[in-house]
Amino acid sequence: MTSYPAGWYPDYAQVGQLRFWDGGQWTAYVDVPGVEGAGRKRRKLPKFRPSAQLVSATYRMLFADRAMIVMLFVGTVVAVAAGGAIMFPATYWGHVVPTWYEGGAVGVLVDAASLGATSFVLQLVCGAVVAAAMLRADGRPATVRDALRMAWGRRRQLLAWALVSTLVGAVIRVLERLGIGGLIAGLTLNVGWAFATVFATPVIMVEGTMPMATLRRSAGLLRRQFAVTLVSNISLALPWIMLACGSISVAVVGGITLLVANSALVTVIGAALLVAGVVGACFGIAVSSALSAYLETFLYRYAVGLPVPGVDLHLLPPRRPA
Repeated sequence: MTSYPAGWYPDYAQVGQLRFWDGGQWTAYVDVPGVEGAGRKRRKLPKFRPSAQLVSATYRMLFADRAMIVMLFVGTVVAVAAGGAIMFPATYWGHVVPTWYEGGAVGVLVDAASLGATSFVLQLVCGAVVAAAMLRADGRPATVRDALRMAWGRRRQLLAWALVSTLVGAVIRVLERLGIGGLIAGLTLNVGWAFATVFATPVIMVEGTMPMATLRRSAGLLRRQFAVTLVSNISLALPWIMLACGSISVAVVGGITLLVANSALVTVIGAALLVAGVVGACFGIAVSSALSAYLETFLYRYAVGLPVPGVDLHLLPPRRPA
């Protein structure tokens, strides 16, 4: 957050009231200038639970923008289709095996091109969801068209980030095939990359940075808000992980039921379970991805001191007098 000197500043909680900022955080001391007998007195600060408030704001804002869930779901399908449009012809008609050991350099190039296309489309859609979250947080309406237009305006930065992410993913896969040491190194890189890039998409959409600047900025924001970021992401992801696991279990039961079915009724039950499991898993993935994009946006705003709807502003830097 921006550094401000200690002093009296306009209070977020009460119009016309001042609150004392000690240089690092708000204090309980308030003052009402121009009101006789008000004086400077101590008032209890409201209890602040940033992680809980950020997660609550994320749910509230996203479910007011259900179109973003649909957009992300459709975007995921398009991303998979884009990768498949490269992978399928190469493997089916060109008989290319997309691995280094069996396909050689051509196999690696096909694999990288497929993953790159998928990654770019996903980055573009995630950028659009982040743009929508930014618009909503600023109190402006967010439409799918506006969100996609803003993401397309950052297409060069998103494409560069998608290529870097694809390269990191390729390095991780190579490391995982080099024995136990490579597996540990790959896992370490994977976890480190996931944490260091948690603010990457909001940084790109707001600041328009290229990959190296994006990585430095995201990692710097994470260092300052690590605990809030970690707790918020775990709180948000846990129920959706449980939903995904439950849906996958239902789909597996449905598939097994279909395999052993010996009557029309059992076949119908198996098919219904399989469809319900697949739909549940797809719904969970789409919603959790959209929630994650909104949460990243709100965490970014929180980390840089911008207001987040539904989050207590007392922890944010003071507003300068007009």
